[in-house]
Amino acid sequence: MLEMEYFEHRGGIKLPKPAGTCADWMAYFDKQYGKSKVYNAYSVEELYNRAWRQLNQLADDWEPTIRGIYDILVALYLKQLVDALVDSKRDSGSGAPDFFYQAGYYFAKIAKHGQDQLTSVLEKIDNGKAQRAYRARLQELAAYAAEQFAKETVETVYRDWSWFKIHKLLWSGLLNEKSLIADELVRLRQAAANSGPGQARDAAVKSLAHFDLMAGDDENAWDRIAAMLKEIDPRDWLGYMEDYVREQQWNRLLKWLEWLRPVIRDKAQDFTMAYLDLWQEAVNDVEVEGAFREAMVSLLPSSYGHYSRFLLDKEEYRAWADLHLLLGYTPASIESAQLKKVEKADPPVLLPIYHYAVEMWMGEKTRLGYKEAVKLLKKLEAVYKKLRMAPRFESYLAELVKKSSRYRAFQAELHKGGLLR
Repeated sequence: MLEMEYFEHRGGIKLPKPAGTCADWMAYFDKQYGKSKVYNAYSVEELYNRAWRQLNQLADDWEPTIRGIYDILVALYLKQLVDALVDSKRDSGSGAPDFFYQAGYYFAKIAKHGQDQLTSVLEKIDNGKAQRAYRARLQELAAYAAEQFAKETVETVYRDWSWFKIHKLLWSGLLNEKSLIADELVRLRQAAANSGPGQARDAAVKSLAHFDLMAGDDENAWDRIAAMLKEIDPRDWLGYMEDYVREQQWNRLLKWLEWLRPVIRDKAQDFTMAYLDLWQEAVNDVEVEGAFREAMVSLLPSSYGHYSRFLLDKEEYRAWADLHLLLGYTPASIESAQLKKVEKADPPVLLPIYHYAVEMWMGEKTRLGYKEAVKLLKKLEAVYKKLRMAPRFESYLAELVKKSSRYRAFQAELHKGGLLR
């Protein structure tokens, strides 16, 4: 499945040493894996796992801090290697369909492992010691991450493990040192001002916004994003909002929810569920129910699930029924547990929903439509009887039979259902 050299100390190849530079380590990585060939997504994962084990164990006896820096570089290199292998297959077109068959499964495993490993190392490493004792290595790490970050494309097969996400992790902790940040900001501002490839420029803009957020200057970040990005992708910012939930920064979360709402409403309705889940977290801890309601209404119909449950929790059954009529929902498309709850608590509000559904199915003018209409009529009859309003149903049914007298199939279904004798 793979054509590659295994790591070994022979032929003049020097194993990585703690005293080496990141460039030295990278040269070894490239010697071992730079010319690897893969034939499908499975072989990419196999290569990734083997390379991680082999490279990782070389530093087993190193001092913890330099070992941590080494492990970070391994994670970054393997991310870059996988990116390169995938891009080569996509660009060549040769065998690409076979290569990408079930690719999502294998690349998701690679992404999870890479993210877990990098996150674990960054949580354990002594940032202060690394910044004092290994500044040159951190500068190399920053430069390498920046180089890869600038090359990242939108068309990535594992977006959850993007260079933007890696960049945020590195600069939020290990590289978060005054002089290192100053150098990075110079680079990012130059890249953001560049009229070159849009993705590289956008990456720089998003990273500058990240530094704004680390400084607590959310409004400057929003202004930068709005002014310099053609499109705002919620996936770039929902992670920050999840952090605010974990940190219980409710006021900050609410401001972000308001800022992102127009984007969700106008261009990114696929993210409505994730967005409203964050609203739900805020409502649980802050008295902002009115704002939450307003957000759900503004995001209809995408927000239907959240808003429907919200109205039931508030026992606003009439508003719940109006919502379903507005959206054209029939009983068959409503969650049965919700129907049962409303039928028990306030059955009259269901009448317009059933009447609407009967009319809709009859409008189909098909045998199936008539069968469904009759089923609903029988349900409607039961509700009217429960409300002690049977005569009203009989009048409605009589009028319906009269209007549909020319539809023999419907009349036949009424006979079968016992509604027409």
